[in-house]
Amino acid sequence: MARERTITARFSSERRYFENTIGKEFDFTSSTGPYEYLLGALSGCFYGTLASFPRESGWKEMEIRVTGRKREEVPTTLRHTVLDITVYGAEDEEEVRALIGRASEECSIFATISKVSMMEVNTSFRS
Repeated sequence: MARERTITARFSSERRYFENTIGKEFDFTSSTGPYEYLLGALSGCFYGTLASFPRESGWKEMEIRVTGRKREEVPTTLRHTVLDITVYGAEDEEEVRALIGRASEECSIFATISKVSMMEVNTSFRS
């Protein structure tokens, strides 16, 4: 069954924001605009996909830093997107690397962005 997601965006001279269906508001500011939300959505989708896989071991925490470089020409889509993933307290690094590889194949937002952007995933481990 397909899941439908809806946001409502409002733009006025006083405020620019969007809200989800439960009324949680997210402001568009000079440092949190559409691309920051897109990159945030990518990190959330990627982690959600990764965490949904069955696995033998786990990790304590994961940080996903996403950097996107836009094209100069119109349309100014992303041209290079980098996910720097730091995994803390991994019990089995080889398994985590395999799961991250699988997530890069199955995450829907990653797949969508990859249609216009070169995608790069870097993984490091910390105790």
